[in-house]
Amino acid sequence: MNFFQHQEYARSKTRWLLFVYFLAVIAIVIALDAIFLVVKYFTKSEYSHTLVFPTDIKGVIEADANSLLLFSLGIIVFIGLASLFRMMTLHGGGGKVASALGGTVVEANHPDRSVRRLVNIVEEMAVASGLPVPQVYVLEQESGINAFAAGHQPEDAAVAVTRGALEVFNRDELQGVLGHEFSHILNGDMRMNMRLLGPLFGISLIGMMGNILLRSTARSKARSSRQSSGGALLVLFLGAGLTIIGYIGQLAGRMIKAAISRQREYLADASAVQFTRNKDGIGGALKKIAAWQHGSVLADPGTEEVSHMLFANGMQKQFSSLLATHPPIENRLQRMGIRFDQQELAKLAVKIKQFSTNASQQRSSAIDEGMQEHFVDHSVSGFANEYEDSFNDESLTSARILLNDIPDKIRVEAESDKTVREVILALLLNSESEIKEQQLKVIRSAGAGINLPRVIEVRQQLDDLSQNLRLPILDLGFPAVRHMTRQTRWDFYNLVERLILLDGQVNSFEYMLSRLLLQMLEENRNPDSSSGKKQIKLHRLQYHLRTLFSVVAIFGHDNEQHAIRAYIAGMDNLFGSQQWPEYYLPVDWVAHFDAALSTLDRVRPLIKEEIINSLMVVIGFDHDYRIEEYEMLRVISALLHCPMPLVLRT
Repeated sequence: MNFFQHQEYARSKTRWLLFVYFLAVIAIVIALDAIFLVVKYFTKSEYSHTLVFPTDIKGVIEADANSLLLFSLGIIVFIGLASLFRMMTLHGGGGKVASALGGTVVEANHPDRSVRRLVNIVEEMAVASGLPVPQVYVLEQESGINAFAAGHQPEDAAVAVTRGALEVFNRDELQGVLGHEFSHILNGDMRMNMRLLGPLFGISLIGMMGNILLRSTARSKARSSRQSSGGALLVLFLGAGLTIIGYIGQLAGRMIKAAISRQREYLADASAVQFTRNKDGIGGALKKIAAWQHGSVLADPGTEEVSHMLFANGMQKQFSSLLATHPPIENRLQRMGIRFDQQELAKLAVKIKQFSTNASQQRSSAIDEGMQEHFVDHSVSGFANEYEDSFNDESLTSARILLNDIPDKIRVEAESDKTVREVILALLLNSESEIKEQQLKVIRSAGAGINLPRVIEVRQQLDDLSQNLRLPILDLGFPAVRHMTRQTRWDFYNLVERLILLDGQVNSFEYMLSRLLLQMLEENRNPDSSSGKKQIKLHRLQYHLRTLFSVVAIFGHDNEQHAIRAYIAGMDNLFGSQQWPEYYLPVDWVAHFDAALSTLDRVRPLIKEEIINSLMVVIGFDHDYRIEEYEMLRVISALLHCPMPLVLRT
């Protein structure tokens, strides 16, 4: 199942989930209505000292129809507002989830070598897969082996790994786990995971209210014996009813969440093997989780809420397999064709325990002596560094080579929110001296704490580098841009736009940079902006597709004649015998291209697949893949919310 098929599947699952959630809310409302009627009946003066239930239920309902309706609407509004509030708190993206679990954001120049290794692998995978580099978090207080990816879109994604995983996994195993998490990013699983948090929180609040009511009633009763026993029983009944109904609803929600999660874990495991070309990496990680004394269990009390996001089960053993968010480890290994026995696990457990003890002693000693660098050089050697050089996947190897070609100083500055603007501005400076001087004047006038001499210095360094490094440098900088305040990001975006428009032309890199920055700003404000739109059929999009294919064709070919032939090949692949418009390149191609992408983002995933595949025909027509084509395909994929085609990643 590829990304687009997975998205179609996810859409149907989302509709089913919403339907089940709707039924759950209705059931909760009906149950609470019954409690409301009972409490109201027994609080009437004539029934205040009796607990005899009425025989005319229909009459009681009719007598309180208006108040019952208001109460029902109130419950629906309460659950809706609670769900909306929870989703609003997650607008910051995956970083909010990681921080809530005690995660600490890290950068590539972190003093701990095991953390630097984690960041390097994340960056390699992002560049290899054509995704923005996600923010990286470490759950320092968690000794269990686990990881997760969270976010609404790849642009606001975060990857978090526990300290236990960093200490126990070797490079191949960590890479396999991150391949699993990148699969969730690529397949769009993160969005559904984030969406589950809001509705489940709304339902769980009912149970929380019941608990609060029960506790407050117990305290009140302890303080005063003058309260009538009948009234106290009614309040206790109300609290118990809210608690039971809330937890039944929460239980149903957890079952739904678990059922969806289990199937996606198998897909992510398979995708990780396909992505890394190494089943022993993720297989070894799963074996170590099975052997490790702490397993994959997390100590944070918020684990249950995000359990469906984790690499492995983060909760204590469930009393029912229906509540398990992950399949048994044995089943996951069997699906990948990996066998193991209990003797192997026992030997592995002894080896892990011995290594963990040595690593902890080295870590404590290094901290005591102020020798953190000395410790981290050893903390990933031996056991955790066993298979350092065994990985040879082509796309990841290419990404690693590109990243290694970036000068260390530029890389460090691109990854820092204090200096990333200087690096991006240096990438934008024009090669023509006259236009460059105009750009420098604009930067100087903008002020805002930008170090202009450093911009010029970085530009001089970039002149000696390959153009192929522009996009990896930009990818490294995006996490730092996300760390800026919203106003700083808007000011920076406006400055970028001014610099781009100075020469009256927009090249592929300039268009890609400005649109990715704008997307980051807009989707951070409204992470669900790309969902819930009316689907449009392909035959109604011919003129938008003409713009899309014409612009991509001209960027990838030396002259218009070659571009037209490539355009015809792509449109013929998309439409076949149907009629389609002739090649046409608008004078103001940027505005038309923006409109085309905005409209095409609303088509069904499987139609997006046809469009991307046909664009690949246009790009590959001359069998010469150019950096401009890569940059245009990158921004198209980002704005259509789909991954880069694999053929251009290598």
